Amino acid sequence: MTQVTPRSDWGGDPRRTLLREVNEPARIIHNDQGNYRFIALDGRPFSGGAVADPGYDIVHARFVRPVPLEQGLKAAERVVAEAGRPVLALAGFELRIPAPMTIDAFATFNQGYVERLRELGLHVDALMPAARTNVAVAAPDITEPSLYALSYTTPTVIQGDRKAFVLSGIPEEERSDPATMLDSIMNAILERMTALEVSWDDVTEIQIYGVELTQPVIEDRVLRRAGRAAVQGIHWFPALPPIDSLTLEVDVRGAGTQLILESGDAARSH
Repeated sequence: MTQVTPRSDWGGDPRRTLLREVNEPARIIHNDQGNYRFIALDGRPFSGGAVADPGYDIVHARFVRPVPLEQGLKAAERVVAEAGRPVLALAGFELRIPAPMTIDAFATFNQGYVERLRELGLHVDALMPAARTNVAVAAPDITEPSLYALSYTTPTVIQGDRKAFVLSGIPEEERSDPATMLDSIMNAILERMTALEVSWDDVTEIQIYGVELTQPVIEDRVLRRAGRAAVQGIHWFPALPPIDSLTLEVDVRGAGTQLILESGDAARSH
C-alpha cells in the first residue's frame, strides 16, 4: 500500500506530500462509531479511503453549487444528524479551491482543515478517517475553499453483494506523459481498493481531474482497466490537483445513494 511518510514542514518534493515514498502494507483502522474501516495515513489530514461495514452503505451528497468550506462543513454536520447518523459517519469530502497552492500554502490550509474536523469530532484518536479529494476546478464562482460533496455511511436498505467505499483523490507519482501518469494512478487506485477488499465491480463513479487529456488515452489507460465499471463512463472535471506542480488526479467510489443538496439542510435523492 502506498502511504505518505509524515512531514512536519510539508517541504521538499511536493509529490511526497501526496503519494507514498515507500511500499509497505496498508494499515486498516476501524471507525466503529462511523461504521467503516479506513486506510490510516499518519500525520495526514485525510485517510487513503474508507469502506462501509457489512450492513452499511455509503450516501454521496453533492451541492448544486459548491459552498464556502466552513458553511459546507456545518451543512455536512446537519445532513448526517438529520439522517440519524453521528459525525463519525462522514467518510469523505470533495473540496474545491480557486487555484493550486504552494507547499507552504497547502500546509497552512491543511492545519486549519484538521483543526476544524477535530472541533467537529471527526477523528479517530490522532487519525483523520475521512477520505478527501481537493482540486482546483476551472470555474469562475470558486473564489475560496469550498465543499462540493460529502459521503457518509448509513444502514443498508437493499441487501446486495456490492461493497460501498470511497477513495481519496490520487495524483500522479511524477510528471510524465498523460498515459504514464494514468498508469501510475490506476496502479495506486488498485492497491488501495485491494487494501479495502473492494473491486472494480463495486465502483459506481470514476472521476478524473486534469486539463491535458484525450479520449483515446482515457479509454486505453482507465476504462480498459475498470472492468465492468467502465460501462458507467468517466466524470471528467477540467481541474488541477491542489499542489501547483501536479497535473492529474483520479478518485473512485461505490455509493448506493446519490443526493443533491439544495442548501445546507435540504436534499433530494437521485
